Amino acid sequence: RPRGAGLGGATKRPQKRAGGGRAKKPKPYDFMFWTNLFMLATSALVAAVNGQLISGVQFCGANPAIFDKIIRFALCSAFGQSFIFYTIANFDPLVCTTVTTTRKIFSVLLSIVLKGHKLNQQGWAGVAVASSGILGELEDKYTKSQKKAKKE
Repeated sequence: RPRGAGLGGATKRPQKRAGGGRAKKPKPYDFMFWTNLFMLATSALVAAVNGQLISGVQFCGANPAIFDKIIRFALCSAFGQSFIFYTIANFDPLVCTTVTTTRKIFSVLLSIVLKGHKLNQQGWAGVAVASSGILGELEDKYTKSQKKAKKE
C-alpha cells in the first residue's frame, strides 16, 4: 500500500538520528522488546479503562481454543517482527520500508492467485502505485551505483 512507503520516508530521518550518535549499535531484539513492552502496557491500560481487561482474561480462560489461537498468532507475529527489527537495526530505514511494502504486494498477489480473491480498480491502482514506487527506488539506486562506478 502506498501509505506505508510514504510514512516510511517520513520517519527515515528521525530513525537515523535516533540510532546515529551511539558508540554501540542497538540490537534488533532490544528494539523489539521495548516496543512490545510499551504496547503491552498501552493495550492493558486501554483495556482496563474500557472495562475489558478482566472480562478478556476470563474469556480466554473459559475458551482455551481461542487462547491457543491467540498464542499461535503471537508467536507468528514475533517471528515476523524479528525480521523487521533486524532490518531496522542493521540497514537503512528505507530498506525496511521497501522490504515490507514488497512483502505486502506479494501477499495481495498471492491471495488473488491462490485464493481467488478479487481486487476492484482502486485496489489494482494501489498495487500499481506501490509497485512503481518500489521500482523507482530500485532504478534510483541502480543509477547512483552506475554513476559511482563510472567515477571510479
